[in-house]
Amino acid sequence: MSWWPFRDEQAFWVWAMDPFAELDSQDEDLLLYDVAGFDLLIAAAGWADCPKRDLCLIVLEDYSRLLAWQRRPDDLAALRAAAQRASRQVHPLVNRWAAYALRLLAHVEREGQVNRESAVSMATDLLATPTTQGRVELNLATVQKGRLWECSHRLESRHLYINRRTGAWQIYPPQAATPALLSAL
Repeated sequence: MSWWPFRDEQAFWVWAMDPFAELDSQDEDLLLYDVAGFDLLIAAAGWADCPKRDLCLIVLEDYSRLLAWQRRPDDLAALRAAAQRASRQVHPLVNRWAAYALRLLAHVEREGQVNRESAVSMATDLLATPTTQGRVELNLATVQKGRLWECSHRLESRHLYINRRTGAWQIYPPQAATPALLSAL
């Protein structure tokens, strides 16, 4: 079921071009979390005169990260298709998002050993968006007797746990990351 709040493309552009327009929710950005809106969000993020450009870009980044965390095949396929279309556009913000989305997809598909440099790269993308990456300081440590990387930063309540040998990863709130859950990773 689609949660996309606009009945058609024209309704989206009426909202996007009105700096004072709001959706019927205080969580306006969450209403835009729908693969059905990728192309319109990309178009708005790439249009310098669009009053909602920054919001659309932030939604694209946050939602892409959430899709990577959830790893639902249909959503990942939609993300890949949208990122590939966006990578052919000329606007630098759209290109930045496309490159980010493709890196997220590469992390989802990653297999094999993960060294410190790779763990930092994964954590940077999976715990922060391009808009916030310059403002976060990552914490990286080994846990489970050196078997896992634990990655975090103060602006994200969840931690990334990466199996150093297999590349498998999971996002958990630290209090939910029980020894049993971590040993299964």
